[in-house]
Amino acid sequence: MMSLQQQLRRQWLISLVLLMLPLMLLTDAGVRSLTSHYVLSRLQHDADSLLAALTRDEQGQWQVDDSRLGTLYQRVYSGHYFSVSGAAVSLRSRSLWDQSAPEQQLPPGEQRHWQQAGLQNEKWLSLAQGVSVDGTHLTLWLAEDIGPLSQQLNRYRLAALLLLAALLVLLLVIQRRLLRAVFARLQPLQQQLQALRLGKLDSLSSGQQAYPQEVQPLAEEVDRLLSLLQERVSRSRNALGNLAHEMKRPLQQLQLLCDQLSPQQQQQQSDALQQLQTLIQRELKRARIVGMSSPGRQLTVADDLPPLLQVLHKLYPQTRIEAHYDDNAVLPQDRDDLLELLGNLLDNACQYGGGEVNVSLQQADSTWQITVCDNGPGIAQAEQERLLQRGTRLDESGPAGSGLGLAIVSDIVASYQGTLTLQANEPTGLCVTIRLPLNSPA
Repeated sequence: MMSLQQQLRRQWLISLVLLMLPLMLLTDAGVRSLTSHYVLSRLQHDADSLLAALTRDEQGQWQVDDSRLGTLYQRVYSGHYFSVSGAAVSLRSRSLWDQSAPEQQLPPGEQRHWQQAGLQNEKWLSLAQGVSVDGTHLTLWLAEDIGPLSQQLNRYRLAALLLLAALLVLLLVIQRRLLRAVFARLQPLQQQLQALRLGKLDSLSSGQQAYPQEVQPLAEEVDRLLSLLQERVSRSRNALGNLAHEMKRPLQQLQLLCDQLSPQQQQQQSDALQQLQTLIQRELKRARIVGMSSPGRQLTVADDLPPLLQVLHKLYPQTRIEAHYDDNAVLPQDRDDLLELLGNLLDNACQYGGGEVNVSLQQADSTWQITVCDNGPGIAQAEQERLLQRGTRLDESGPAGSGLGLAIVSDIVASYQGTLTLQANEPTGLCVTIRLPLNSPA
């Protein structure tokens, strides 16, 4: 996907080209028009001089007094040419040498000009006009080689294009620096978001003075949504915990009433009550394990794992838990999800693991590897394969001793496109290994 800087640069370049191209075309057309107008005005002046230089000799024949026209028309192929044509009149400049002038017959008062190929690869701008001198209709034709002017104009065009290209490059460099300077002002927001994900901040409001004015509404909206989400998640979890806690007393009353039933009815009632008790215990443990909700934060292992271990030590004082991890480890997945995942795994290991539990978090290849091992009775290989089948609820259909919460663990792992494996721990026990991608999926 194209970055915002690239989009701005491309749109700016397209806009600049669209603005400059008509201006360049207009400037080029204006220069060409001014050049033609200048040459035509000079040809018109020469036409007036030629008209003044027309005289009759003693025999009444028309002739041109060359002394009035200068030497340009005397040099062969000088780039300046003229001819005078009419009834029984055909005069031309010496510069034409043995070449013929274009035949033009215009009535008096009519004038036209055009461009044409000339002698010696010249490019002529021609002017023809009809005049009447002493009752004689004549057509004056004058031409000037504008090849040098065209070459000069082409050099001007090339220089203008090179200058424009250099200006575009310079403007692109300036724009790039300006964009970097503008986007650099967003770095405080990026740093605040990173600190927010790492749990170092609770909101973005502390850095709003450093944000551009256009970004401050976004930061305020993010703070509002985070606060709203945290309140909703906390209320939901508190409500589940309170509900589970409040249901303990009615369940005790139901258990007492169960003693008054027949033995068969007592067994059925006891099974139903046991299932409810199991669900209540699971929700209470989840509330204790996760603690205060912090949606959107990443798991900073050195900060978030020790409080979880302290809770488990209080719940299972007879169990020794050893944790191995890098003090700088930060997992990109959601903190609450990973705390719930670790809490359920460690809770199962403490409850059924035989008093020894080891947990490790380490980076392996392109994944984060979480391993929880115990020294309990373990699970048979056949049961392990069955428990890992797609759609099997691990906490409901697993063997005795598999523990609660494995279904939740499996769902969390699947949501992050990770893998979960079970294997025997030597000499006894079970190892649960979870691999999560280094980058949290969007």
